[in-house]
Parts: sequence; structure tokens; C-alpha cells
Amino acid sequence: MKKKVLWLLFLLMPFIVFAEEGSVYDVGIIIFMEMFMSIHMSLFVLMPLSKIYSEADPKRLFWELFTIRALILLFFDFFTTYSVAVGIATLDFFAVFIGAFLVVPISAVAKKKSFIGGDAKVDVLSFATNGEGVTMKCKNCGKELALTDKFCQFCGSKVSNDTVNVTYNKDPKTVVNYSKFDSMYKLSEDEMVESFINKELRNASYGMNNTKIPSALLKRKNNLNYIFSLLLFVFVVMIFFHFPLLTYLVGIIILFIFKKSTKSLDVKKYIIKEVKSRPSEKVSNIVMNIKGSLVEDDKKSFRLIVNVVAIVVALILFINPHIIYEKEEDGYGMRYYAFGLTNFTSVEIPEEYNGEPVVSLRGNAFSNMFFLKKVKLPDTITEIRGQAFKNCYMLKEVNIPNELVTIGGASFYNCKSIVEVEFPDTVIEFGGEMFKNASSLKSVKLSDNITEIRGNSFENCTSLEVIDIPDKVTRIGGHAFYGDIKLKEVNIGNDSKLAEIGSSAFRRCDSLKTIKIPAGTIVNERAFKESPTKVLHFSGDGETTLNGYEMIGLTPNFSDTIYNDDYDPIYEFELLEIEETSMGNIYSIKISGNVNEIISISKNDGLLKISNDLQLKIVDEGYLLYIDVYYNG
Repeated sequence: MKKKVLWLLFLLMPFIVFAEEGSVYDVGIIIFMEMFMSIHMSLFVLMPLSKIYSEADPKRLFWELFTIRALILLFFDFFTTYSVAVGIATLDFFAVFIGAFLVVPISAVAKKKSFIGGDAKVDVLSFATNGEGVTMKCKNCGKELALTDKFCQFCGSKVSNDTVNVTYNKDPKTVVNYSKFDSMYKLSEDEMVESFINKELRNASYGMNNTKIPSALLKRKNNLNYIFSLLLFVFVVMIFFHFPLLTYLVGIIILFIFKKSTKSLDVKKYIIKEVKSRPSEKVSNIVMNIKGSLVEDDKKSFRLIVNVVAIVVALILFINPHIIYEKEEDGYGMRYYAFGLTNFTSVEIPEEYNGEPVVSLRGNAFSNMFFLKKVKLPDTITEIRGQAFKNCYMLKEVNIPNELVTIGGASFYNCKSIVEVEFPDTVIEFGGEMFKNASSLKSVKLSDNITEIRGNSFENCTSLEVIDIPDKVTRIGGHAFYGDIKLKEVNIGNDSKLAEIGSSAFRRCDSLKTIKIPAGTIVNERAFKESPTKVLHFSGDGETTLNGYEMIGLTPNFSDTIYNDDYDPIYEFELLEIEETSMGNIYSIKISGNVNEIISISKNDGLLKISNDLQLKIVDEGYLLYIDVYYNG
């Protein structure tokens, strides 16, 4: 039944996965890989380890290890991002090799066991003299065998009691076939001890359904239950502090293992432990002594009540929200926010605590509050640290304090319901990944005093249509607007100080047809990859046309290409040399395409007409040389 359930879970996972990135098809590939690796993990790692570490019940240990691994993979496939799921699947792939070639052999050496197929010595016969003077012959071919042979070296027959003839050269009466012994002696050590104990318990008239247990065992069981109740209390309290989901998965696993270990405290296992700790004492004596210490287990209901009380107390403590503050130089910072049973959809932070202003929100202040919809912050707050609202999927409304100075990275990461945000001009620092995956964001007003839009700031903001870039911004980082499929207007002012656009900054912006940027801006070659964007450049006066010609490019590195709407090259430019003369510098430029010649031009020539649709102008500012390209296509 276990096998069917586990395989069914693996088959259903591609259809019910909730990984944020990647399609169901992509996740299905991951699941297929995990299923494929499960075969190898089972054969070469889990099964050998089960045989090494559990002689009594290796099959049970195998299924426990298999289930734990399956649950871990399920969690990462269900509740993490697509990239994380890929990473875990890759680690699982390498874990097979590490387990098979390192963990299993090392464990086998440490436990002095074979992980291939049992001991080297064949357990066929038991001899009082350890095999001295014993002869074994194969019944099939009549050849003599060594006592340690598993198979006949001559005919290949498997060695067993039925396939060999045994003679004892000194005294045949001492030869005893081990099949004559009690079948108990064929068992492993642990199984043999358990068999002895079962026999003695039957002799002592103790049934396994007996409700009495040793007093020492009962005391231990009660103490472990108190610890379990405390862990249960802590786990419930942690829920109100909205930690990442992985934290709760680990907590559930710990509770499950602890509870299972508590339940495993039965009389038989207790006796087995006592027998192993007192090897010189008779098993029957140990059993009788333990039987004399048996008491009635009348605390079962009490243990259950203690567990329920732990949960109820935790819930009562958090009926209402709790805010934990931390002292800072100029006031208090909000360190933790714990939501309550009566309110987990809205938050209001007071202006003061202990008579002093609340000046900051610490990192992850409200992160992972999946049902949070509204946040009201006081204007006394000047700093919001990283990931403040991360994974608040339902957050729609939040006011930004009027005196805010810095806001950390990923503050609105995965806020999929937020539509509009306005930052005051007091903000001077703006973290990366700020609105990554904020798929409902339509309008954002940035502070006029920020100097950089950092990497991934608006990645996958699939509803964003217009963005105004403040004039003081000198750099737009890599992947800043990656995947903004509806972004159609990027407004950059004539006084903009924009100097650099990073890799994939506007990649996959399907609606961005044109963008106008300052003449000196350095554009990464991948900045507009997979976007239909036509890049226009303007000089300090903001003009992008001249005599009906449209400025479409410049060559800050003295080489460039003009493409048509189908992205076919029309003109290619290359600076060959600069010749210094008394009249100034003369620049030799090679132009290939519709015009295939070398042009000499100086900044004193003004605007040079190359053809009916192409004009060039050299701009030499001493520290920067670039070429305005005007094209009338």
C-alpha cells in the first residue's frame, strides 16, 4: 500500500505543483528526473544503508528513508520557486553518487558489514570444532568444496544443506547439521534476542496487549511527552511569526520523529535494551525482574490533555497581534510582528513606543504574511530594511512614510496584488529586487533623489505599462525591467544623467517599441535582447531629430550598426584612425552597407550628409567622443 501511495504522489505532482516560475511542463520534467533518480537512490543507497543499519527490519528502515526523501522533494516542488526546485533536484542527482560511492562504503566499514550481499563466510553448517577435519563435497559434481564457498567452483551449484555432502574425518558423531537446531539460531543477533524475549514473556504469562508497563519506562514516557508538548507549543507560536515555509516543514519533521520515538517506548524494546546492557545475566531473570516492576499506564488521557493544552495556550496568547521592538539611537525599530487570530489581514504600526518614535522596520518585518491586505505605517519611519513585505501575496494597500530615506532590497518581492506605490522624494537609497514578481503593479512613482535603479528591481512586473526614470539616476541595473511584457513607455528627461544600462535591463519587454536615452549612455549589448525596441539618442538639448532625420544611434566605442525593423543590418560604422592636424582632429570612419566607403570628418564639419537617408555629426567633448547618427528610413 505504501508503494502505491508514494508512486501516486509522484505521478500527480506535475499537475498540482505551485512552483512560481516555470510551467507545469517544466516542473513535470523535474518530477520525471526525481522519479528516475528514485530508482537509483533506492537500489544503490537506501537499500544498502537499510541493511547496514537495521538487521531486525531493514525493509521498514528503507521505507522510512524513502518517505522522508519523497516528502522533502515534494516540499521543494510544491512550495518553492522553480529555480530552487531545479537546484534541489540537481543536488538529489549528485546525492546518489555521493551516497553510493562514499556514504555506503564508509558505513559498511564502520559497521563491519558487507553492503553487497552479507558475510563472506557461507552459513551452511555449524560444527563444534569450527570445521576442523570437516570435508564438504558437491552433490552435483562430487568435487570437494572449501567451507567458505558460496558456489561450487566446478559446476556453479549454490552451496546449501541440500546440495552438499558433509563428512567429519575424526568423529562423525560430532557432525551436526544446523537444520537440526531451533530455527531461532538462523536469525540475526537482534532477531534472536527478540525471539528469546518473546519466549520468556510467554513463559512469564505476559501478553503484548497488557496495559501495564515498567515504572521506569512510564516515567520516561511521561517526561518525553512533556518535552513534546513544549515543542508543540513552540511550533504553534512560530506560526504567528510567519517564518518561511521551510521552517515549518522542518518543525513538522522534528515533531513527527519525536512523537514516533515516544510511541516506540514499549515493553519489548525496553527489555531488549536491558538485555543488551546486561549480557551476563539470564534473559529469564531480566524478564521476571521487569515483570515485578510493572505498573498500570493510567496517564494516557493525561498526556493527550497536556498536548491539547499546549496548543490552546499558544492560541490564547496570540488572539491579538504582538509587536516586538528593538532600541535604536534615535528611537525604536519594529523587530518582529506577530499576527493574531482576530487580525491577520491588516496592520497599523503606532508612531511611538515607550514615549519615543518608531523609526524603522527591521528585515522581514511582514514577510510571508500570505493573507495580509493592508498596512498603515507612521511618518516617523525613516528606514525600511530588506524583504519587509516579501511574499505578502494579497497585499494591496501600503502607505510609504513621508520621511522615508532608505528602503531595502526585495521589500515588495512577490507582492502579487499590489497595484500602486508612491515614494517620497526623501528616499535616496532603493534596494534591488524591490518589486520582483509584483505582477499586478501598474503605477509606481520613484523618488527624484535616487541615483540607481538596481538589478531585478521591476523584473516580471507584467502589468507595468509606464515608468518615469528620475533625472539623477545614473545607472539602470541588469534585469531591472526584465519580462515586463506590457511596458510600453519609459520616460527619460532631457536633463537625465543616465550613464549606463545593464545586461538584460529591458529584455523581453514585448511592448516597448522605442526608448530615448542620453547620447553618452553606455548600453550593454544584451540590454534590449528579445525586445522590439528601437533606441533613440538625444543630446543635451533633448533633440532627437534634425532636418527631418531621426537620431537613432551613436558610437561611444567608435563602432555601431543600424538595423531595420526586421533587425537586418543596413549600415555598419567603424572608426579607423584619428589624425591630429592644426585645424583639429580628423576622424576616418569606415561605413559599410548601402554606402561602402571610408569617410573623413572633423567636428568642425558640422553635420555631414553621407546619403539621402544618412547624416553624421562628430561630438568631441574632450573627455568623450561620440557620433550622432541621423537616419531617415
